[in-house]
Amino acid sequence: MNKKIVLMDTLSTIHVGNGALLENTIKLCKDAYGECEIDIITMDKETNKLKYDKDKLYDPMFGKFWFGLGKFGKILWAIKNTLFMLLHLINEYTFKIDSKKLTFTTEQKKAIEAIEKNDICVSCGGEIIGDVFYQALAFWLFTYWIAIKKGKKFILFPQSVGPLKKSWTRLLVYNSLKNAHLYVGRDKASYETLLSLGFDKDKVIFVPDVAIQQELGQADIHKYFKDENKKVVGITISKPPHSEMGKKVDFVQEIGSQIEKLNAQEYKILIMPSNYKLHEVSADYALCLKLKDRLSDKFEVAILENRPYFPDEYTALLSQLVFFISTRMHVAILATTAFTPTIAINTQHKIMGYMKNIEMQHFCVEYENLNTIFELSIEIVNTRDKIVEDLKLANAKLKKAHDTFIQKLKEIA
Repeated sequence: MNKKIVLMDTLSTIHVGNGALLENTIKLCKDAYGECEIDIITMDKETNKLKYDKDKLYDPMFGKFWFGLGKFGKILWAIKNTLFMLLHLINEYTFKIDSKKLTFTTEQKKAIEAIEKNDICVSCGGEIIGDVFYQALAFWLFTYWIAIKKGKKFILFPQSVGPLKKSWTRLLVYNSLKNAHLYVGRDKASYETLLSLGFDKDKVIFVPDVAIQQELGQADIHKYFKDENKKVVGITISKPPHSEMGKKVDFVQEIGSQIEKLNAQEYKILIMPSNYKLHEVSADYALCLKLKDRLSDKFEVAILENRPYFPDEYTALLSQLVFFISTRMHVAILATTAFTPTIAINTQHKIMGYMKNIEMQHFCVEYENLNTIFELSIEIVNTRDKIVEDLKLANAKLKKAHDTFIQKLKEIA
């Protein structure tokens, strides 16, 4: 009989990184359990139905959360959904009425149905559990908690956990997840945070990000350019949560001024936004357009289309670059998994964590060292063959850790 699994927090494939988490979480589940019946709770059914069975897609228990609501609407949303959680907390410890009868919305009812009909519930959201996005933390934790209370085997797949410096968030995480079957940090800091929370240490492990399993799709990078002879440098910039690193940075200015030092007769530039927005221009895309405008005075510059890119296509493009510069973690993972030398800007602590995992922290740039990007670029060009070999060895090493993880998953079944 096929194992039944629900992925509880896959967010949106319209962000390439989240797409990589979804695609490779499914891959690892199948590696562990064979053919599975997999349901997907996602913030973005519209994009995901382009690749996955629409009948297997569910909206989150709390819908689109409060996004797009005005001040009064947000207050009403918070009151309504807090009452919903309190009602179910009381019910689970007392009356044990059918949970579906205590729902206020279709999303809540169907999400509970998805949990109840599956054997294993998986969290693969990436960075939900931490103080940075504390506003939504209690709501996501509630969905995990109710799955555990219903006797489901709950697995925290490899993800970033923390920072958790607030006493109330630490307490909330512990009490919500204390009966989970496995807790997996995708970097050493997350692993140590999980241990510090007091979970059973035999259930806490370190496993690299699932995106290192990403396979290449089909794409021709030169279709974006007129001149096929020049080498392509790829760049993505973003608007990260500056609260984590403590300050804002003008990436158009800082990165643009470094790229302008390259030889325009030898290189052309592909701007590669990795976060998109349905039927609109995302903040990332708008920022990348500004970088394109700046660099177009000197280079032949192209930008990816304003449409969803699934991770296999995006990775195929990354594999054809001479090197890549990224302010986002998952596309940096995809690039290094495709053995493309990468300069990663440490916009969030998790990025340095990954670069340390592959022993490439030398190419992870802190905000105060953005003026070294050109020097690092030249170093990559001069030693590219060695870096590629080092990336191959590092990737093989990380995948061995996934072999151990797959064995752990089999034991849970």
